[in-house]
Amino acid sequence: MIDTHCHLTYPGLIERAPEVIAAAQAAGVQRMISVGTSPDDARKALELAKRYDCVRVAAGLHPHHAPAPGCDSMLTELRELLAHPKVVALGEMGLDWHYPDPPRDQQRAAFAAQLALMHDGWSGPGVIHNREATDDTLAMIREAGTPGERFVFHCFTGTRDELDAILDLGAMVSFTGIVTFKNAADLAEASDRVPLDRLMIETDSPYLTPIPHRKVKINEPRYVVHVAEFLAARRNMSVQDFTAAVDANAVRFFGL
Repeated sequence: MIDTHCHLTYPGLIERAPEVIAAAQAAGVQRMISVGTSPDDARKALELAKRYDCVRVAAGLHPHHAPAPGCDSMLTELRELLAHPKVVALGEMGLDWHYPDPPRDQQRAAFAAQLALMHDGWSGPGVIHNREATDDTLAMIREAGTPGERFVFHCFTGTRDELDAILDLGAMVSFTGIVTFKNAADLAEASDRVPLDRLMIETDSPYLTPIPHRKVKINEPRYVVHVAEFLAARRNMSVQDFTAAVDANAVRFFGL
């Protein structure tokens, strides 16, 4: 099983990295992608990947860390990171309108710069962070001219209409433990609409611990098993068959 999106460098996980990785592997999670939210964060993740063969890295600039317009130094750092064979994706990048800061113009500039990088020097996939900004996120991707199939919208929590728009773009869609929550029935129903060959699973740990471990404060990659179990049951599939399908998607998408 593959946890396609976690943050092993975050407090609560990085201090226990050997234990966290061993527990994931014992649970059947053989690979995990630690996603960098800034170049510095991605470098920390890469150090883990050099120590643990089961870890791969995504390197990007999260909208919460968007700098003032003018991202040349950031792009230089990202290009250097993306040249490493253990870095398998650009991201996470995108737009987040939930909070007023960073200002929207800064977020747009950082996202546009990373979309431009996908045309110039990076031919691999991109990981999208989208929170309450689906229309604007899709518009920027279309304007950049990057094929939709090169993106995964991670931690999808939007509406049915938003999901349909993302699927129309051609992107992959990934679900976290939120889909298991009792108050997320609409999201669970939306997940049924995603074609099996466009679906991935993740923890986004250390956040969003799935049921039955929701009271655990720090999520871990090992708990992605419960996301798989929940979604497999909804599709009347065995966990083994479901896991084989979504793992194949991750291998294909990230070039693992």
